[in-house]
Amino acid sequence: MKYVYKITSILLIIFVLTGCITVQDTKDNPEFTSFTEELFRSEANSDSLTLNYTLTHPEHYGITELPKGFSSLSYEDLASSGLAYENLLATLETYDRDSLSLEQQILCDTLRDTLETNCQGAGYAAFSEALGPVTGIQAQLPVLLAEFRIEDRDDLEQYFSLLITTPNYFRSLLELERKKKELGTLSCRATLEHIIRQCKEFMQADGLSILTKTFEKKTAGFSFLSEQGKKDFLTRHHECIRQYLTPAYQELIQGLEALLPDAPADGSLSTRPDGGSYYAYLVRRTTGSSLSVSELEHLLTTKLQTAKETLMAYAKKDPSLFRSCQRYTADYPTPDSILTALQKRIPADFPKISGNSYEIKYVDEALEEYLSPAFYLTPPIDGSDTNVIYINNSNRFDASSLFNTLAHEGYPGHLYQTCYMHSKNLPRLRYLLDYGGYTEGWATYAEIYSYKYTGISKNEVGILRNNMIVSLCLYGLCDLGVHARGWNKEELLTFLNQYGSWSSSTADSVYDAVVDEPASYLKYTVGYLEFMRLKEKMKKELGDSYTEKKFHTYVLDMGPTSFDILEQYINRKAA
Repeated sequence: MKYVYKITSILLIIFVLTGCITVQDTKDNPEFTSFTEELFRSEANSDSLTLNYTLTHPEHYGITELPKGFSSLSYEDLASSGLAYENLLATLETYDRDSLSLEQQILCDTLRDTLETNCQGAGYAAFSEALGPVTGIQAQLPVLLAEFRIEDRDDLEQYFSLLITTPNYFRSLLELERKKKELGTLSCRATLEHIIRQCKEFMQADGLSILTKTFEKKTAGFSFLSEQGKKDFLTRHHECIRQYLTPAYQELIQGLEALLPDAPADGSLSTRPDGGSYYAYLVRRTTGSSLSVSELEHLLTTKLQTAKETLMAYAKKDPSLFRSCQRYTADYPTPDSILTALQKRIPADFPKISGNSYEIKYVDEALEEYLSPAFYLTPPIDGSDTNVIYINNSNRFDASSLFNTLAHEGYPGHLYQTCYMHSKNLPRLRYLLDYGGYTEGWATYAEIYSYKYTGISKNEVGILRNNMIVSLCLYGLCDLGVHARGWNKEELLTFLNQYGSWSSSTADSVYDAVVDEPASYLKYTVGYLEFMRLKEKMKKELGDSYTEKKFHTYVLDMGPTSFDILEQYINRKAA
C-alpha cells in the first residue's frame, strides 16, 4: 500500500482518450508549462498536509502564501466542482497538441483524462467519502501527523495549524455524512460501527500519544528554536492535543453513533440510488482500466481458472513443492536483509536508480489493529532521499510474507517506482496525478515478480505466483459480486467455497472488507493484470529484441497514468 495523503484532488482518473499520436517531438511549450505549473501550485498548496508531503521548499516553486491547516469539505462544493473541471478542460483544449513536447503530450493526455473523470465524479458527490476503516483520514491522521516534516518555523506553524483545524475538518465530514443520510447514500451500519469502534479503541489506547512521542523527539533537533522556545512549543503541543485532537475524535464518534439508526443494513452499493452506475465509475477511476464491470468479471474469472489449473498441474507433478516453496523465508530474517537482497538482485531486470535510502519504522501498538501490514510514505518531490517504510507487527499478519510485502512497498515496488519517477524530472503536475491502478498495480506486479529473487526453484516460484493470482482474483470477484451483483454474505460464501473450503467467519471478514472499501481490491488485481496485458503486447511488438528491462523501463518512464494512455505510447516510447 502506498501511503500518500490527499483530502481533495482535481487529480483522479479514467476515460478512454481518442485521437492520433503525433510523430514528431518538439521543445516544451512555455505557455503550456505556465498553465500546468499554476495547476501544480494550486493543488500542492490546497492544505497544510498536502503541501508538507509534496514540497520541502514551497518557496522555490513560487508558493509564498501558505495554507492554514485543513480545508473543510461540503456536499455543495463537491457537487458544483464539475464546472471548474469543465473550465479547466476548455483551457486545456486551447493548446495545440502538436506544439507540445513528448512529455507535455503525455501530461496533456493524462490531465484531460483526469479532468474528464472528475467532471463525471462531480455527479456522484452524494457518495463522497473521507472516512473509512482503512483508508479514512481518521485512521491515517496519527501517522501522517507523526511523520509531518518540520525543518523550520514555517513548517512548525503549519503543523500546529493542522492540529487546530482538525475539529472543524472532522465536523465537515460529519456534515457530509448527514447529507448522505438525506440522499440515501449513507454507509451501511457495519462500516459505521467499524469506524466508531476503531476510534474508541484508538482513544482508549491513548493512540494520540504517538504524536507526543514524535514531537518531543523532533523538538530536540529544532536548531531554529531556543531551549525556552522548545519548552514553550512542547507545552503548546500538549494543549493542542487536549484542546483540539481529543475532542475532534470524541465528536466524530458521537456524530457517527447518532447516524447509526438511519444506516442501511445492506452494504452493497447496488442498493443505493444510482449505486450501480456509481460503482462502475468508481471501478474505472480506481483501476485506471477502461474495461467494463462485465468485462472485468470475465477477465478475473478466466485468470482465476487458469491459475487454479496451473496449481493443480504443479500438485500433480510434485506435491512436495507446496511444502518446500516457503523455505526461503528463513534466509531473510529481518526487513533489512530482505531489502538489501532485493536491491542487489533487481538491476538485471529493472533500470538502475541511485541516491535513494530508506528507514524502517514500526507501527505504534495503538494503531496496529487498523493499518495495513506495511506501507510506504511518499517523500516530497524535492526531498526524495527520505523514504520511510512502516511495518505492522500485529499478529493479524503472517510474518512469513514479509519478503513479498517489502518487495511491494520497497524494491522494486512503491519506493523504487517513486524514486525512479522523481529522478526523471517529469512535468511537476505529473507527480500529483493520482492513478491507484498504476501505482498499486505496479507494486503488486513487483511483489509477484520478486519471487524470482528468493532463491527457490522455478516451479516453486510458479506456485507462489499463481497462488497469489488466485487470491487477487478471488478478492476482486468478491468486490464485483457484492457491489455490482448485490451478493449478501451467504452468496459470497457460496462463491468462495467453489475454490476451496472457507469458514463463515473468514468469508464474513472478506465481505466486511469489501463493503468498507469498495473497489479497493480491484486496483491491485486489475492493475496487475493490465500490466501483464501490456507486457504481452510489447513482447509481440518487439519480438526477439524484447527484454524484461525494456518493458519495465517503458512503464517506469511513462509514470502513473491510465492503461489506455500507457498502451497508446507503447510503440513510440518503447521501441
